[in-house]
Amino acid sequence: MSYFILTNNPLVKEEFGKSHEVEFIDGRLIDVLTEARDKISCGDILLSHPLYGSVKPNETPYRSLLLQRGKKSGGSDFPPADPESVRLIGNAVSTFEKFIVKKEITNPLLLEDFQVVDLSLLRSAVESADR
Repeated sequence: MSYFILTNNPLVKEEFGKSHEVEFIDGRLIDVLTEARDKISCGDILLSHPLYGSVKPNETPYRSLLLQRGKKSGGSDFPPADPESVRLIGNAVSTFEKFIVKKEITNPLLLEDFQVVDLSLLRSAVESADR
């Protein structure tokens, strides 16, 4: 299966950048979600849940997602959007917007911990996708 990783996590870029296609977003978690939403609306398919793990979107600054490139069909510029992917990413963006970000995390040790958690969760998704 051909897929790519969309992330704002530097550890993910470092670990998977040479072996997988990685699109790095230099931004916040919401930027990853909205970029995924844009890609899904153009036909890409979400392969990992955008709210995986038990970490709420206001509690971590990092998110990594697996997406499959949509296949163009019938002369259309874009393939039809996958309804389940649209629903999941829409719910994730809405959920993020409901939560108030308590305080921007700037402590380097905390940021590194959140990167490790996101990387660990992504590893499981990549292992499943690579089977």
